[in-house]
Amino acid sequence: MTKSAKRTVFACTTCGYETLKWLGKCPMCQGWDTFKEMAPASSGHDGREPKRPVILSDEELADEERIATGIEEMDRVLGGGMTIGSAILLGGDPGIGKTTLCFEIASRLTGHGLKALYVSGEESLRQLASRKKRLGLGAGFAFLTTNHLDDVLSAMAAERYGLIILDSVQSIYNPKLPMLPGSMGQVKEVATRLTMEAKAVDTSLIIIGHVTKEGVIAGPRVLEHMVDTVLYFEGDKMLPYRLLRTIKNRYGAVEEVGIFQMSGNGLISVENPSQFFMSQRGDIGEGSSLFPYITGSRPIILEVQAITQKTNFSMPRRLSLGYDVNRLFILISVIEKAIGKPFFDRDIYVNITGGMKVNEPGIDLPVAAAILSSFKETALGRDTAFFGEIGLTGEVRKIVNMDMRTKECQRIGIKRILCPADGTHNAGGIEIVNVRNIRELYKKIGDGR
Repeated sequence: MTKSAKRTVFACTTCGYETLKWLGKCPMCQGWDTFKEMAPASSGHDGREPKRPVILSDEELADEERIATGIEEMDRVLGGGMTIGSAILLGGDPGIGKTTLCFEIASRLTGHGLKALYVSGEESLRQLASRKKRLGLGAGFAFLTTNHLDDVLSAMAAERYGLIILDSVQSIYNPKLPMLPGSMGQVKEVATRLTMEAKAVDTSLIIIGHVTKEGVIAGPRVLEHMVDTVLYFEGDKMLPYRLLRTIKNRYGAVEEVGIFQMSGNGLISVENPSQFFMSQRGDIGEGSSLFPYITGSRPIILEVQAITQKTNFSMPRRLSLGYDVNRLFILISVIEKAIGKPFFDRDIYVNITGGMKVNEPGIDLPVAAAILSSFKETALGRDTAFFGEIGLTGEVRKIVNMDMRTKECQRIGIKRILCPADGTHNAGGIEIVNVRNIRELYKKIGDGR
């Protein structure tokens, strides 16, 4: 045996970084005293027959098969249902409803004749049974409480399941590795092994992941690259509504948003999201405007709010929720130049209600309208909507899907739309008001103070 064959390696117990000599500080995760000596992996042949490359003809390329979960908003986000053999990563804050959603998915699929396995590394069987009873789920599915990866793999080998739910990836570990449970190395090992085994037998896999204080899924970034779909479950735990966002989807659109309402019996799909995001008051007040937002394949009416009050500081404050704050700075400068009135003595706050985050430029005109409405103390009314992009010279530009936005406004009962010139045509009795620039918008809202 050669000298190089006897050499061992040192691996970081936090991130899995390997080196041939011991280091006090890991160059990858910057952790101190985290290296442990371990035997190197064998590089010999494992005895299996190597796979050969193949050429597929058009006849052999079939569309992917999907399993409808029966939960309307979940199927919408996934692009029509779960693809057989796909791996889904579900993240969200503690207590937001990830386990409740997965319980309902497993129960629905079991009711359709598929076998489902719920693997929990954080709760006991008594806790899981109590949760299942509280949700009133009739169809039964299998439970496995363990923290060992080998137990999960053995259960997959002993029974053919249509769906396996892992709660959570940070609680399952491989005891053969020197890293601690929840470390980057363990998370990569668990996700890799389970994803490979599930795809080999066409089993769908849902992996629940913890999130950090910054709101991102804990663990290595490669975890999101290994799975087929990444979903984030968001919302205020004090409010009954939850948003399910698609960050990555190999089998569908990535802009879809599912909207749920949390009740005592679990999650309920919201059928009319436009009514949810619009104000519940009889009429929206000063500093509020309506915007038909396109998310994925459907439009949603959002309410944009703004406050422009006299500042008590030497430097005025500019804050926004759901709208890019850097774009807000630019928009304020454009408005100041267009109307000839400075805002240096006013704080400006912008908010998109319902916790939505809008990145498309079509929201520029509604934000500008809300700011001018608050500045002029003039209510725009809940029967008027706005959409359009604003350029640096103050012009209002066209955006995509204008006809779809107009139809949603018509369905919700909006009577007037302010949009770019030649952007859309009158439809269903809706008055279309063309706005060419910020100066025209300012005049249409009312006389300046």
